[in-house]
Amino acid sequence: MKNFLFTYPVGVLLLLFGAASCNTGPDPKETCDFPPGNREFSWRADTVAWWPSTLGGVWAFADDDAYVMGSIWKETGEEREFHLGLHWNGEEWSHDINGTVEEIKHVANDVTGDDYYMVSVGNWSINPPKPGIGEFDNRAKEWKGYQFETAGELREVWTDGKGFFMAVGDNGMVYTKDGHETEWVYSKAPTEFNLREIDGVSKNELYIRGYLSLPAEPVYDQLWKYTGSEWYKLYDNQDTSDIYLYLEGAMDARYSGVADVAAWRCPVTDSLQLYIIDNESFLVSAKGQALSYEVVNLSEKGLTLRQNQSNGRSIDLFTPNDVWIYGTRYNFYHWNGSNFQKVIIPGLPNDDRQFGFQRKMQKTESGKIFFPTEVSPDVYVVVQGVPLSAE
Repeated sequence: MKNFLFTYPVGVLLLLFGAASCNTGPDPKETCDFPPGNREFSWRADTVAWWPSTLGGVWAFADDDAYVMGSIWKETGEEREFHLGLHWNGEEWSHDINGTVEEIKHVANDVTGDDYYMVSVGNWSINPPKPGIGEFDNRAKEWKGYQFETAGELREVWTDGKGFFMAVGDNGMVYTKDGHETEWVYSKAPTEFNLREIDGVSKNELYIRGYLSLPAEPVYDQLWKYTGSEWYKLYDNQDTSDIYLYLEGAMDARYSGVADVAAWRCPVTDSLQLYIIDNESFLVSAKGQALSYEVVNLSEKGLTLRQNQSNGRSIDLFTPNDVWIYGTRYNFYHWNGSNFQKVIIPGLPNDDRQFGFQRKMQKTESGKIFFPTEVSPDVYVVVQGVPLSAE
């Protein structure tokens, strides 16, 4: 047998040695060992709209490439301009969003996306309301709008970041799209409640909040788990029979038990963390796909919303150690894996007396935050947070 001697240039040997000896460490997404989330930012707030506007949400492809969608009225001198969205180009919010009303076809209630593809959902007809969807390909800079005849509006949309999108809306309405090039498919959840908030682990594990508002009655809430084929009613404070999840202190029908929901599953331990935010806020845990849950009130972890007579209204879960919970009256709390801390955002009210409607935060790869909100009943802004330290 012959012996072969392989020789390499010195530069190649150094490259191979460096690659072998450089240990970047395991991926936190696989080990579930996340560093504490950053809560130190340099903030700015840009006014983007005036009453009677609504902000439907924001999606950011990059620090200098973001879109805020909705019904946007801007004042320019004595005139007013209407836009379906604005684009952040790194310097300003411009009305140039590479599309027109005829192409987009709807007013957005929510928006989400992945590396290059964005979907916004809402309505295209006011009387009676009908659902509309807009898709934007950031590579081709092209919009594609859809109009549907189903009764009601689409309220929120979720993606797995791999081409699957699920939009939910009034009267149990569901539209799904599995792949960027596929068509939207309509289906109906087993409820007449309006579906509003949605979050998921994958396209086979989604958590969806439904609500029902009746004259002279409290708002009723449901929480559903959808597996891609089966629906399970986890929570219902109108009909508490045949449910899987009991939230102590939130079952009283005078209060809505679910205002928002956020889910995370660790692949190593196959364990679920499910946040439920409202009058009382909870962290719900489960092992595997079992419909058996452990519940901890977040006040036990230091969330002081109820002690301050404020409700939780929304949540953004970026990692288990990077969670933002907002309450009524501009209360923003951040969980970094160890404790909750109230974060004061310059440019937003902090007098515990004003109410405002916030949309979801979005975070870019660099850790920059985009966040649409009211600052008064007449003025709407997009807040940007640039991290002061690495996450």
